[in-house]
Amino acid sequence: MKSHTDHDTVPPPRVIYSSLRRESQLVPARRKPVSEPEEVISKKGKKTKKKRPKKGGALATLPKPAAKVRDYDTHVLVCKGGDCKKRGAKAVRGALKNELRAEGMNRDVRVDSTDCLGLCKHGPNIVVYPGGTWYLGVAEQDIPEVVQSHLRNGEPVEHLTAELRSR
Repeated sequence: MKSHTDHDTVPPPRVIYSSLRRESQLVPARRKPVSEPEEVISKKGKKTKKKRPKKGGALATLPKPAAKVRDYDTHVLVCKGGDCKKRGAKAVRGALKNELRAEGMNRDVRVDSTDCLGLCKHGPNIVVYPGGTWYLGVAEQDIPEVVQSHLRNGEPVEHLTAELRSR
């Protein structure tokens, strides 16, 4: 019975046998670690030696990325999912950005668009962090009130907030 067929993608395991004291007694040989670097022929035809990491050597440390992240006081997520988009989410986001610029708060508040937040039938929806306050059915004319009351003074606009249910 063949253990390896022609259509197998993995070749059969190869076992190397070495003889010990008796020739009749065969045992699998153990591989010895390579102590010397292997020789490799480069594209130019010159022989080079591969450098192997030293046993017990330290791992390489990567340099820190050069980018810095700005620390914002508030983060606002504006839903841009299908239903919210149809109900004017793009205009709401634009009005929010314009109002923040007019108030000089655009460096304190981060505004990001996100895919569907759920609650599609109540859109456009926005979520304000920290605190995780959800605003449902926000219109362009609601934005100045949200910016003044919540983003500037820290008090959510009650008539626009969603009721939170227990878990």
